[in-house]
Amino acid sequence: MLCVRSAGNWQTVGVTELIRNLVDPAGLSQDDVDEALSRLAGRDGELAHSADQAYEMLTWGEGPGVLRQAGLQYWLWYVVPTKCITDEVGYMGRLADGAAALFDELGLHGYAAICRSSTTAEVHAAFDRGDTEGRRAMRRAMKRSGIEPPDLPDFAWGDVMGGEEASARSAVEDALERAIAVGDVVVSGRGWRGAQAAVAEAALDGDHPELPGQSWRTAVLTERLENWVGAAQRRSPALGSARAAVANRLLHPVEPPSGALDAVGPLMWYLDYHGDEQALTQAGYLIPAFVQPLHAERPWGHRLPTNPPLRSESDDIVLLAVREWLRHAGALRKRKSKLIRTAAGAAMAVDPARAWRVLTRHLIPRGWEGFAAETVLLHLLDSKGRAPEASYDSVHAFVAEAASDMGWVTFRGGEPREPSDFDVARAYYGASRVWKVCGLVTSQGHWMNGRLGLSEPGEAAALSYLRYVAAGPRTSPG
Repeated sequence: MLCVRSAGNWQTVGVTELIRNLVDPAGLSQDDVDEALSRLAGRDGELAHSADQAYEMLTWGEGPGVLRQAGLQYWLWYVVPTKCITDEVGYMGRLADGAAALFDELGLHGYAAICRSSTTAEVHAAFDRGDTEGRRAMRRAMKRSGIEPPDLPDFAWGDVMGGEEASARSAVEDALERAIAVGDVVVSGRGWRGAQAAVAEAALDGDHPELPGQSWRTAVLTERLENWVGAAQRRSPALGSARAAVANRLLHPVEPPSGALDAVGPLMWYLDYHGDEQALTQAGYLIPAFVQPLHAERPWGHRLPTNPPLRSESDDIVLLAVREWLRHAGALRKRKSKLIRTAAGAAMAVDPARAWRVLTRHLIPRGWEGFAAETVLLHLLDSKGRAPEASYDSVHAFVAEAASDMGWVTFRGGEPREPSDFDVARAYYGASRVWKVCGLVTSQGHWMNGRLGLSEPGEAAALSYLRYVAAGPRTSPG
C-alpha cells in the first residue's frame, strides 16, 4: 500500500462523547512512541504494524509533538480515504484501529476515541460507497466537530491559503481543541456555536508569536493584500503600483462616511416604492402602469434625466440599470411573470447600514466591465492626492494599459484585439450608472472627455469594495 501525503490544510471532525487525553502530545518523546509500539508488538504484531504505519503518516518524521486533533481528523477523514493507493479491503478501519491502539498506549485516549468513533466508521463507509458521498459526509462531520474554525462576521477563511493564513488556522484549531477539552465549548450544547466563534475570534486576534505588535488576523490580512498587489505587479507595473498605493488603507475596516445615507437613499427609495412584488411584461420589463410613475418620481432625475415620453422600462436605461443591479445584489429576483423583493431587499429598504454594506459589496460587476470599473477606481484613488479629479483621457489610457498587461482582449468584427480607450470608456459607462445614481462619482464634460472624480461617499465605497476583494478570502490561486 502506498499513501501519498497531501499538501492541504488540516481540518477536523469530533465525536459526541468527550474522552480526554491524559497527556499533552508535546510532552511525548520518540522513545515513548518506540516503547508503545514495542508493547503493542508483544501482544499483536499486525496491530503494531498498522499503528506504526499510522504514526508515520501522521507525523512524517517530525515526532509526536506534532500530533493534534485537527491533524488527526484530517488524516482519518481525508488522507486515509483518498490518498492511499491500495486494493486492500478494510484498510481504512485497519489504520484507524492501529492509530487508536497506539494512542491508548501513549495516554492520548481522546484521540483514540476519535479513531474508534461511529462518526469515523460512517465517513469511511460513505467513501466506500463513492467519493462524492464520502466527501459530503466528511464535510458534514467536520462542521459538527467544533474544531473546524468558523467564519466570523468580519472574517472568512479562504479556500486557498498562504503560509500565514494556514498557520493562523492551525492556531485557531488548537485553541478550539483546548476549549472543548476544558468545557468552555460544549459541542452540540446550547449556544455552542456562539462560544466556538468567541474562542476563534480571541485566537485570531491573539498575539502573533513571531511578529511583534501584530495579531494572527493582521498578519493574514497583510498576506492577502501582498498577494493582491503582487498578482498585479508580476504582469502590470502600473496596476501593481496603483494597488500598492492604496493597500495600507485596506488593512482596517472602512467606516461609512457622513454622506452614506444620501448615497444609498435612491436604492432604499426604489425598494420601498417597488414593494413586495410587481408584474412583468412578456419581454421581462416592469409593466408601463408601474414604471411610468416610478420614472416620474425617481429621486435622481435631476442628475440623470431621460428624454420623454417613457413608454417602457427600456426607455430609461438608468432605471433599468438600477433594477438589474438590485437583482444581481440579491435584493430583487424574478419569479415567473413577477419581480419579487427578497427578504434582503426588504431589509435594505429600511436599514441604511445594510444598504451601504450591500452597495459596497456589489459595487463592481464581473468580467471585463468589472476589471475596467475596478481599475478606474484604483486610478482615481491614486490620483486624488494630486488633484480632485482626473481627466477621462488619463483614466482611459491607464485602464487600457493595465488591461493589455493583464491579458484582456476585446472583439471587433469577431477579431480579438487589445482593449482601446473607447472599449474602456464604454465598459466604465455601463458599470457606473448606479454609481452616478448614488452620487459616488463627480464628472465634468462628456463621458469621452472632460474630468472624473470620486465624492466623499464614493471614496469610502471604493475603499470598502477594494478591501472586500483584496483582504477577503482567496478562492483561487491566481
